[in-house]
Amino acid sequence: MNYVLYEILLHLTFLILSPYFLLKMCMKYREGVFERLGVVSKEKIKGLNNKKVLWIHAVSVGETMAVMPVVRLIKKKRPELKFLFSTTTKTGQAVAEKEGTGLIDALIYLPFDFSWAVRPIIKNARPLAFATVEKDIWPNLFRGLKRSGIPIMVVNGNLSDRSYKRYRILKFFFKEVFGSVAYYCGQTEKDRQRAIDLGVAAFRALAIGNIKFDLRPADRDKGHAGLLKDALGINHAERIIVAGSTHKGEEEAMLNAFKTLKQESGEPIKLIIAPRHPERFSEVQATIEKAGFKPARRSRSEKGPVIMLDTIGELLTAYSFADVAFVGGSLIAGIGGHNLLEPAFFGKPVLYGPYLGAYEQMAGMLEAKGAGFMVRDEKGIYEAVRALLKDEELREKAGAAAKKVVEENSGASEKTVKLIEGFLR
Repeated sequence: MNYVLYEILLHLTFLILSPYFLLKMCMKYREGVFERLGVVSKEKIKGLNNKKVLWIHAVSVGETMAVMPVVRLIKKKRPELKFLFSTTTKTGQAVAEKEGTGLIDALIYLPFDFSWAVRPIIKNARPLAFATVEKDIWPNLFRGLKRSGIPIMVVNGNLSDRSYKRYRILKFFFKEVFGSVAYYCGQTEKDRQRAIDLGVAAFRALAIGNIKFDLRPADRDKGHAGLLKDALGINHAERIIVAGSTHKGEEEAMLNAFKTLKQESGEPIKLIIAPRHPERFSEVQATIEKAGFKPARRSRSEKGPVIMLDTIGELLTAYSFADVAFVGGSLIAGIGGHNLLEPAFFGKPVLYGPYLGAYEQMAGMLEAKGAGFMVRDEKGIYEAVRALLKDEELREKAGAAAKKVVEENSGASEKTVKLIEGFLR
């Protein structure tokens, strides 16, 4: 009965908000619209026919990057296995296509959670198991998978305060949804306990760590760093500040702090801004112009003191040659931060705002080692960057500590792979 009500409410909501959804599809979700409605071309998934298939779902860029070490490990151990990979966003698709070359056999957009939309892909792909990354929980999808006898895993599970409260309000319904999970692999003991409270059987809930610690610079094409530096017109004498995954309001703060630093600094410095969402590129360009700089766009091979990284999949490379990195989504309330470990992989001091959401624990680990620095506003950014750029010893010490945090907390991917392998025999 609960699922019938859910289905009715889902369709009513879609109908009522159809003008909004149509606008979103035109602006943001134009690509993959048929796949989102459950229509996946046979050509796209023909490589999965009658094969052993593992279906992995990652919402967007962060989740896709996080799960790639798991994909690589499984592929190494089980080369005969075929991977169906789904994402929700266009940027997630682009990163999956790039990072999953030679690994992913079929890449699709996840269908909307209508029972009639998820049913065809389950039937046609017939996966041995399904793994969703972090917190993307879909009732009809989970129900369809369970009915087809396909085990469900939540990988790198994370239940933020906000998500947990929402699920608890509707616990009478979500208890059955969470109860269908074969294994919940939480990042922390808190995530594990919350999953159990929401309906996951205690013996099926584990706290195995965060797979985001397992991405390594060695996984990247190191030669691309030199090519990107040349394309951006960066020379060895310049100090580089990278502001990654930024949102509205954060670019202004970074630009104002950078302007002051540039006016008083005797050394050449550059700022690279990588907006989180591609649809904001034009808006960010206007913001750079308003701050008094001529915007240089990476896609146009333009050069200047402020460069917008308006490409997909190059942020990690930019972090690799940064002197100081700021991770966005954290200075403005309501977003919840982004992966603080990405610059830490390369041994870089990490700056971030106070609104971290699921990344609070990560920030605490970095701060405890002197590798992370919380900044609350434009003034805080200026002071932290100024201190790090002026003091080479401080900068190197913070960077080394950041890298050590990553190394000391790795290993969750191996544990996750062992659990997944149990469903593939």
